[in-house]
Amino acid sequence: MDKDSKKRKRILEYALQQFVTVGYSKVSTSQIASDLKMSKSTFYKYFTSKEELLFAVIDDFYNLFEQEVQSIINDDRVEITEKVQLFILSVRRRFSQLHVSVVEDLRRAVPEAYAHLEERRRSIITGTLIGMFEHGARDGFFRSDIPPVIIANVLIQAMQHLEHPEVIGRLEYNFVDMFHQVFSVIMEGSLSEEGRERFRS
Repeated sequence: MDKDSKKRKRILEYALQQFVTVGYSKVSTSQIASDLKMSKSTFYKYFTSKEELLFAVIDDFYNLFEQEVQSIINDDRVEITEKVQLFILSVRRRFSQLHVSVVEDLRRAVPEAYAHLEERRRSIITGTLIGMFEHGARDGFFRSDIPPVIIANVLIQAMQHLEHPEVIGRLEYNFVDMFHQVFSVIMEGSLSEEGRERFRS
């Protein structure tokens, strides 16, 4: 990575940190430049506005996530059900920093960027899960009579529900324990007979 690429990466990483902790509307390009000990003219060499920086941060965030997803999908040593589980946990780990207040601030401040963030999220998360279930159905691992889009969305909705503070507070289990139990229930109902035997072994 050359000097310019390293500096651009440094700006992106710091901007992401600020956007998710302070909030997009409360961060200025002047403050970012100052914190990184660079002049505003140097900053504007890489990004001409805060909005341009925001879109670049969103794309960088998702590009890195896509790389992580591909490493899971391409690992031939791992069964499909374990890949799904690893993927869901990866989603939770990566998106845990995006608190509701941060996303809502972004939606109000830059609706176009919020729409871009949501579109990439849907494309990667839902698209990846559907692809995994389609692949598993072709291999005889998952049931072919249940549309993959239904299984994917049931799993996503279940995980989102479990993460809600009120849900965790009512139950005497932590998220990891609940995740494994719910994941097992959903997988058992989605697997073919052959897949169920392999899942339990």
